[in-house]
Amino acid sequence: MKTPISTYVTVDPETRWVRWLPNSLPAAGYLTLKNSSDNSIDVTKVTSPDYQRVTLYQTVKDGESSKVVKVDKITIPAKGEFNFVPGSYHLMFEKPTHLITPGDNARTIFFLSTGKVTKVRIPVRTSAVHEAKVDPAAEDARLKAVIEEVNKTDDDDD
Repeated sequence: MKTPISTYVTVDPETRWVRWLPNSLPAAGYLTLKNSSDNSIDVTKVTSPDYQRVTLYQTVKDGESSKVVKVDKITIPAKGEFNFVPGSYHLMFEKPTHLITPGDNARTIFFLSTGKVTKVRIPVRTSAVHEAKVDPAAEDARLKAVIEEVNKTDDDDD
């Protein structure tokens, strides 16, 4: 039986993108989820047929440095939105199931606490630095920290 599609949780199409990295490295994904319902809704799981694993992470500042922390769920407030943006919350797309290149779309399924799902195609690009006005050096350092954390998580899973 197919899981029903949510009509309350939608994606702002202008905010969607996955940062492509070469050699099947983990790719960070960003977007804004909008909730038009009168109740908060949790995202409890994210999957993609294009990647073996999609994980929710939050970048947390720790004094002068920052680290990424895996989170089990995020909450979209009632009549509100939740932003996955560089330097904050992001999706980590890991281990592509086939060759992914810029211009492709990452098919992504958000499982909601309502028992429904939201499906979206997220464009894969090399960078959004020009759009988001992100400092390239800071973004590269942050992504290196994310990759290190993902590699640690992979070691823990073994």
